[in-house]
Amino acid sequence: MTLEQFFQQLMEYRIAVAIAVLVAPWLTWLVCAAIPGKREEPFVLSANLALAVLGLMLWAGYLAYSTNTGGWQLVVKQADLFLLLVPLYYVIASLWVAKRRMPLEEIPAFRTLQGIALMAGIYLVISWLASRVYIVFFSYMPFTAFLWLLAVLLGIGYMGYRRIID
Repeated sequence: MTLEQFFQQLMEYRIAVAIAVLVAPWLTWLVCAAIPGKREEPFVLSANLALAVLGLMLWAGYLAYSTNTGGWQLVVKQADLFLLLVPLYYVIASLWVAKRRMPLEEIPAFRTLQGIALMAGIYLVISWLASRVYIVFFSYMPFTAFLWLLAVLLGIGYMGYRRIID
């Protein structure tokens, strides 16, 4: 199955996918309430956050692919706005549920979420910057300043990577 087929199937079954994603954080809350414990609860919350991160990565990948092939105009015309907002809701609701159950530092997937968010944000900024760099750009900004900006962005991305690994 290719990514294109995967995203087409998401569009076909968008109602079922949206309902599953809307219910998942609250199902996690119920499981944590039913099976409280210092060993089990971080695992359940971490699995939920991992699924939220996976959804967010698919969301970012879809947006990056769509904007590179067709531009934002095509995304606005063809994408289902509800499906574009569901991954953001899932991450926010999962973080809220996890924060209510225990400190976020005790959940292993939270550190990974922070690192991936930093790396994804920096990737989007660098890809936007790369698509906007023209010779005219360097007449307004010195090349050394551009290199420093790129170095700072890469440094922040590396901090995100170290956040995941450590």
